[in-house]
Amino acid sequence: MVARKLKTLLPQVKAATGRDHDIDLAIAHIVGHVTHDDEAPAYTASVDACIALIEHALPGWHWHVGYGPDGVFPYASVRKGHIQFEAESTTVPLALLTALLEACVAQAGTES
Repeated sequence: MVARKLKTLLPQVKAATGRDHDIDLAIAHIVGHVTHDDEAPAYTASVDACIALIEHALPGWHWHVGYGPDGVFPYASVRKGHIQFEAESTTVPLALLTALLEACVAQAGTES
């Protein structure tokens, strides 16, 4: 399943501070979005690419972005019903990816 494979990238995404082509490419290989030139969507730099990824990996989940309590770093959340995951990061795309991957870790942990 996509969620189980995506969860392996969580440590790299948490450590990232901006666009990371290696992470983008790894995600694209997992979800099948690699072009013939081995190019990948800029998941680590594009909010639109992250939203498309959320819709693909976690169908039916909702997302939200804003700024954390200190007003400096962006945060993102993904939720479905009463289940919610939040993350803060240096950029909105990285916050979205972190929240998404946290949800994937939880989802993969509940699979048999």
